[in-house]
Amino acid sequence: MKKQIMFLLFTFLAIGALATTIYVPEDYATIQEGINASEDGDEIIVSPGTYVENINFAGKAVILGSLFYTTQNTSYISQTIIDGNQDGSVVTFENEEDSTSVLTGFTITNGHINFGDMGGGIYCMYSSPNLANLTITGNSSDYGGGGIFCESSSPSLTNVTITGNFSNFGGGILCSASNPILEKVTITNNSVWDFGGGICCGTNSSPSFVNVTITGNSAVEDGGGIWCGDNSSPSLVNCISWNNSPQEVEFYNYETPNTITIAYSDIDGGLEGIESNNNGIVNWLDGNINADPLFVDALVGDYHLTEGSPCIDAGTNYFEYEGIVLVDLSEDEYYGIAPDMGAYEYRNVNTEELKIENVKLKINTYPNPFNPETNISFELFEAGNVLLEIYNIKGQKVTTLVNEPYLAGSHKVTWNAFDQSSGIYLLRFNTADKSEMKKLMLLK
Repeated sequence: MKKQIMFLLFTFLAIGALATTIYVPEDYATIQEGINASEDGDEIIVSPGTYVENINFAGKAVILGSLFYTTQNTSYISQTIIDGNQDGSVVTFENEEDSTSVLTGFTITNGHINFGDMGGGIYCMYSSPNLANLTITGNSSDYGGGGIFCESSSPSLTNVTITGNFSNFGGGILCSASNPILEKVTITNNSVWDFGGGICCGTNSSPSFVNVTITGNSAVEDGGGIWCGDNSSPSLVNCISWNNSPQEVEFYNYETPNTITIAYSDIDGGLEGIESNNNGIVNWLDGNINADPLFVDALVGDYHLTEGSPCIDAGTNYFEYEGIVLVDLSEDEYYGIAPDMGAYEYRNVNTEELKIENVKLKINTYPNPFNPETNISFELFEAGNVLLEIYNIKGQKVTTLVNEPYLAGSHKVTWNAFDQSSGIYLLRFNTADKSEMKKLMLLK
């Protein structure tokens, strides 16, 4: 028995030791070589530069990130480019990848798919990866999904910009039998010949949009913002859909009826901006408005809100519809009395105030959503005791991760939630003079 225990312990330690960090181009010249050499649980960190290649995650449960992943410096997103060279999808997920496959901190560009295939920027087939902190721009497909194509997939997108992509159907995103989750995403200036300049919900698709800005997209035929084709049911909460041409939302004339659910959102033209063509239901719920969102400068792609925008404090921090919680935000996730509509929270403070507020602490969680592990990284500018606790949505404490002194500097703690059920959890972070709450989402 003792030998068996020792063998199991040795095996566990050996497996843990195999999880490594791979650096591109230091360890491998290309990103694909890094992926090919990786094992599940590894991190692949890519230095700034332009990488002309078309990559395939090959079913690997790895985190592929630019230096944004380790520093949280957003400048690395524009400095680290994966260029598809007009030679197929830039990034492919087709081996049942789930949220443990993470792509973060890149610009995805110059992908092109010839007629008959789909997904110029990112291609997802039977896969649900975690896509975060990305700019997906300048991609095209002769058929569908200029920016992203999803077939039987439910990827999560957080802090993603999808702009300037082109296709026949779904300039920004094309969904087929897919239910992607989008939060804090901008979908702008994408275009199509036919249906769905911003988003095309093809068949049996129910994407969820929370704090998403959809603007400036266009279709030659129908559905400049969102087009719903066959038994699709998108939902929008805390969103802005503005200045899309020729309509904000349109349902297909034929096929199975569609349903769209909209709450606490700014829709150009209001309810009249949605053309159902008598082929579906529009659930026009509480909190919707029809007013110019007053973007800072849409012409140069700045979709932050200006002072006086009707979208400021006009969203909701909790929304449940037909038993499904679509929004559940803690107070630290927004400014003011309520969340804003759209992808960006407005905060009227100057740089000095921001520096003073953040001088003690910086904290981030990644990946998020996650399954089953997430990392809590934090940077202390002064040494002190740190208390990290996890609570469930009912306010019951699940675990204490740490309660001990830390030196000034950068630190990382990992929470493995293998024994917890899917849902929303709250991370409580306490130091002597600072307390923060972060929302975590476990998806199994």
